[in-house]
Amino acid sequence: MFLRSTLALALLGAILIAQPSDAEISDDFNEVDLFLGGGGNITTTMPTTDEDTQTDCPQESNQKSWIGDDRQWGDVATWEVQLQTDGSIAPGTYMFKIWANATQGDVDDVQFRISIDVNGIEVVDEALSNVDGVDSEDDQATEFEIEFEISNNTFNAGTIQIDLEYSGGEEGTEPIIGGESTDQIVVLYSSKMHPAGIENLNVNHYRTDFNQITVEDYEERVFVKTQTWSAFGESDIDSSIWTLGVYGESSGNEGMMADINTKSSKNGSYEVSFYWYYNKANAISDTYHFYLEATDVQGNTWQITSNEDLYLVIHDFEVDNAISDSDIQVNNQTGTNTVKAGSSFTLDITISAQGDPLIKYNPIPVSIIWVSGSTEIVLHDTVVFATPGATTSTSFRYTFDEEGEYQIRVVLDRGNLVQESNENNNIAEFTLVVSEAEAESSIQSLIDSITEGGAATVFVLVATVAIIVAAFFLRRGDSSDIEWEEDDEF
Repeated sequence: MFLRSTLALALLGAILIAQPSDAEISDDFNEVDLFLGGGGNITTTMPTTDEDTQTDCPQESNQKSWIGDDRQWGDVATWEVQLQTDGSIAPGTYMFKIWANATQGDVDDVQFRISIDVNGIEVVDEALSNVDGVDSEDDQATEFEIEFEISNNTFNAGTIQIDLEYSGGEEGTEPIIGGESTDQIVVLYSSKMHPAGIENLNVNHYRTDFNQITVEDYEERVFVKTQTWSAFGESDIDSSIWTLGVYGESSGNEGMMADINTKSSKNGSYEVSFYWYYNKANAISDTYHFYLEATDVQGNTWQITSNEDLYLVIHDFEVDNAISDSDIQVNNQTGTNTVKAGSSFTLDITISAQGDPLIKYNPIPVSIIWVSGSTEIVLHDTVVFATPGATTSTSFRYTFDEEGEYQIRVVLDRGNLVQESNENNNIAEFTLVVSEAEAESSIQSLIDSITEGGAATVFVLVATVAIIVAAFFLRRGDSSDIEWEEDDEF
């Protein structure tokens, strides 16, 4: 009996995904806290220092206007983050928190408001906080909350900017006689005690490139290289936790995982590679997909799935894919290898598979080649599927414009990736004779084009004619215009 062997190969999928692919975006939305940093930045990293960043509020905004008793808003600070990826913010109601203290005096009815821009588009316009007094004699800072809503839920790689304004509620005074307030209110943030920012922002923003997926059959493994970005930069990624999972379209997700190989920081992202040892995982022949799980610094898990298919064939049993010269027909006619120059023709090809019936997934690469001297010109590449004991077929349509004799070769598994019990029955070839084009009547041209279209074209034509004839007779059967002869005897 044929020696049992284990062979893995990638068909079509490996060819595609060996090249850099477009980045995939995670489908996960997670609640993320955004913190105001001491340098005017926005970060997902929780403050670790005991010292507050302290920013003065404008003293001219401590009092209301003398005429009209209106609040006088003044700018306090601006924070922003340069986003590294596209993403989405789930529409909803969110909360912004800030702390205030008085370093000198006290101010009644203090209030704050924020505006938020995403990519230069204002998504929050002047949302207001609660109103409270701030006194320098208080031991603790006063907390202010601003509830706001976001409905515009998508963003491109741009910026998020938060502008904070301040207004005190002291009674206004005549500007010349009364003078300006000397009380000083400050806002506090970026410390463990006062972690100001936006709470529980529901956002989706992780992205991964699956730069390389290569089957290494000599090691019985698949090599996968990934590169992952967070919208909030490299600091948002927990670089110590990486998981590459594998699932099959037929077998489903059976908890198969790949082993991490290398990890490095690269241009604000992380490049991580893995090896998946499919035999150790007891994987079966199937169409497989890879998904990467990344973890952010707040403990959220982001899953990103590759869009590419990996057609993995694992042969633990005997298999033999075969083709012969008689399995090729030109224009659905056996023994006729002549066509006219400038007219398209069809090759109908039948492939059979033998071997162990336990093999349920058996893709067969098929190449159609024009052999010209020592040169092989590949006219068509495809993959068909046949389990052992079955046959399958494929068709190819082509046109030669010049008359002559053309050597046509059909090859199964041209790259010799599939290990078979018989490697000597994978090639069939014939000589195609292309005759000189002849002037033809329109009727004869139509007949030839139908004949050269192969079995499928003839079937469609016959079916169409049958429908037309049936409709004609049905219409005649419904006709009521029938004349009866009168019989004079009655």
